Amino acid sequence: MAMFSRNADDIQGDVEAQIAALRKEISKISASLSDLGSERFDEMKRSASRQARYAAETAKENPVATVAIIAAAALLLGLFSRR
Repeated sequence: MAMFSRNADDIQGDVEAQIAALRKEISKISASLSDLGSERFDEMKRSASRQARYAAETAKENPVATVAIIAAAALLLGLFSRR
């Protein structure tokens, strides 16, 4: 009977060690995902800034077309919001 309790204690110790190791791995994976998400967010922010600058430059170069596009968009929004 003493041998059985010794094996149970060994198994419990092994399981606890494996759980601790898994917690460390999960922590590392979470940190990696967080870093990856941060990098993706920064990349998207840079891309959005470039697109905004491009849109502003295009609007300055073609003011009549810009006003026409804005007016058409406002008209469509007005039509859709009435329904």
